[in-house]
Amino acid sequence: MDAARSFTYMFKEPGGIGKLVIGGVLLFIPVLGWAVVGGYMLRTLRGVAGGDDRLPDWSGFGDLFGKGLLAWVGALVYDIPGLILGRLGPGGSMLGSLWSLLVLVVLPAALIRYAVTEEFGAFFDFRALIEFIQANLNNYIMAVVLAIAAGIVASFGVVLLIVGVVFTVFWAILVGAHLYGSVYRNRVEAPAAAGPGRL
Repeated sequence: MDAARSFTYMFKEPGGIGKLVIGGVLLFIPVLGWAVVGGYMLRTLRGVAGGDDRLPDWSGFGDLFGKGLLAWVGALVYDIPGLILGRLGPGGSMLGSLWSLLVLVVLPAALIRYAVTEEFGAFFDFRALIEFIQANLNNYIMAVVLAIAAGIVASFGVVLLIVGVVFTVFWAILVGAHLYGSVYRNRVEAPAAAGPGRL
């Protein structure tokens, strides 16, 4: 897995900067723009998972919005137990923190499977998610850690005020999409996942 390429691939193709600018501009638009960017991230992840790490065209905005919105819903469902636990006093806050850590580990796998299968139910096929993580543990953990690192680097866009933040945040989103797509492209199938109908 070429993790270093995940940080620079968007700059190495004709038109890559323009696509980056479009994503940054869309992040200025609450809800609608954010959902479209989420769909673009999923489309990029799916392309990388299939062996094509060129940035996709900005087209089919309705499709991007729909898939991105569903990804938001899936992530929200994951977060709800932690939000509830956090309201149950000090003990609940501790459990809520542990839940958030669990989500941090599992949610990327859910996004990968949703992007690849394009089925919302893939978010909640927990057996398949755990099998995928276990079978690809080294690459998966590396991808999660590097995606978090990219997000931290992106926060330095605050130096350029809000304008800098949205463009560096979109860069970090594309880094994560490439990292997670690369994990799937280089995946090792778990023995239990090799049967018909399993991805």
